[in-house]
Amino acid sequence: MGVANIQQPEFGRRLRRLRLDRDLSQRDLAVGVVNPSYISLLESGSRVPTLEVAIQLARVLGVGLGELVEGAVPPVEPAVAPTSGARGGSEERLVRDLLARHAYESGDLAEARQRFGETYRHALGRNDLVEALSYGLDLQDVLVRLGETAARRELLDELAKVAERLGAPEAVVRVQVDRAAAARDAGHMVEALDLAEEAVSAIGATALAGTGEHVRTLGVLISIRCDSGDFRDISRLVGEMMEIAEALASPPLSGRAHWVAAVALGRLGKSDLAASHVHQARELLAVPATSVQDWARFSRAATSALLEASADPAQVLVHLEAARAASAITESGKESVQLASLECRYALLVGDYERAVRLSDFIDQGATDLVGVEQARLRRARGRALKALGRVEEAAVQIRAAAVLCDEVEAYRMAAQLWRELAELNT
Repeated sequence: MGVANIQQPEFGRRLRRLRLDRDLSQRDLAVGVVNPSYISLLESGSRVPTLEVAIQLARVLGVGLGELVEGAVPPVEPAVAPTSGARGGSEERLVRDLLARHAYESGDLAEARQRFGETYRHALGRNDLVEALSYGLDLQDVLVRLGETAARRELLDELAKVAERLGAPEAVVRVQVDRAAAARDAGHMVEALDLAEEAVSAIGATALAGTGEHVRTLGVLISIRCDSGDFRDISRLVGEMMEIAEALASPPLSGRAHWVAAVALGRLGKSDLAASHVHQARELLAVPATSVQDWARFSRAATSALLEASADPAQVLVHLEAARAASAITESGKESVQLASLECRYALLVGDYERAVRLSDFIDQGATDLVGVEQARLRRARGRALKALGRVEEAAVQIRAAAVLCDEVEAYRMAAQLWRELAELNT
């Protein structure tokens, strides 16, 4: 189905009826999708939405796309003496969808991966680009949680082609942001930065401008810039992100924006500002709606941001303890390594150098899932702890390894600092 199939004013009438049936304001419906004023234009029939916007609005309303856009979901043809147990195509898709989402929500990620993969491939086989994109993005979320970076990047390369064929600029931007985040997580910082900057440049001309997706796109660019050691315009980008988030008046969205701001400002060494954003993020995210997995991720990120800013150890410990508690529930191999890295860096901060070295022993045994800048931070901490213990030669090995890692992922600013530190060690 193309954009031309969305007819006004019929779409606007359906949208308004479904919104009012659910007792939602235009602002409620708009959060994370479009501007509230755009909802008004849609309902009045003054604007024709893109297909991606229609899909997102249907999700918020909890309805199938067919209830918003006539013809979007083919009607089930009258049954012609079906055999016992036979199902129509639409019913089969519904069952696959329900089973996939149940597996995801119950935490059975292996099952969710298989089932979302099946629904995605079925949609591709039918050349249903809308469903393929939708299920592909669901599958990508599962791969993120499983930490399957290579499979995630391969999938997103496919989805980029699907989005291009679909012809919806919002879909193209969304997939591009996900590709940028995946490249960042794989340590390919130049590629990640190019993708994120292209997405930020393009989003202003789409219906995603001023939405939660705009906040997320800026957040991904900020995080990539910081991981690369490229702090150009970081304060401006953080200000723009916070302004959009606050205008949307969504506590979870504002909480995530404060989270990103805290990490960025921590990297800049602005400990007081970083601590302020951490506190605000904590206030907004410490609610039942935040999943344990997201709370664990936030707690680790907050701890890391405060460590980078050399904040007061008591402040750091509050978030480190939260990370410990959350990780005890959600612990996976990768999360335990991330927590061990934070514990090592905290031990260095409080001067417990022996403990810092013990906690980082695993990195020389090839047993770490940390990549790129994250592993460089851990090796830097190990090197500094070894230096404090007078083990200078061993310290130099770790600092050199950290510098090489930063060079490999194009985190040149951090690399330059580490090479200078190594030179001081050698003299």
